[in-house]
Amino acid sequence: MEEEQKMKKLRADSIWDIVNHIRQVFNSNKIVLNRVVHNFFFPEHWITRFLAIGLDYFTLLFVTGLVKDLVFADWTFSLIDFFLMMGMISFPYFVITESIFGYTLGKRIFDLKVVTVNGNKPSFKKVFIRNISKIFFVFLILDVIGSWFTAKNLHQRYVDKIAHTTVEKW
Repeated sequence: MEEEQKMKKLRADSIWDIVNHIRQVFNSNKIVLNRVVHNFFFPEHWITRFLAIGLDYFTLLFVTGLVKDLVFADWTFSLIDFFLMMGMISFPYFVITESIFGYTLGKRIFDLKVVTVNGNKPSFKKVFIRNISKIFFVFLILDVIGSWFTAKNLHQRYVDKIAHTTVEKW
């Protein structure tokens, strides 16, 4: 039993080592990020959020491919089926990780966290509401565009306003 606990701790430590190495790579490239921020209209907060969600969706693309090949090996998928399945996987991923930890893998690497507008850890209900637009990627794009037209606080997407949440730096 004690040996099993040591192995679990070793696995958890090695996962955090990988995450820390990835964070070091991104932090060492702050000059590149600053150039990207300087050359675009969007503020740094939105660019880091875009990169974080891009990393999350890249990971989810890989996971969706694995699930498709392992669980539905004989089923011929269209591209629409694949992205619908990805939405069905991504929604629980975002809700569970943000409600338990306050961040996803992408947010953690870019030092972002989800908080309520008061700065507290959000409840499961608030996280559920803020992630509804991530079921299908087109809804997320509409959510971000909608926030630009109704923005008082540029750190919030439209659905974040409804859930009274925001994404802030650590």
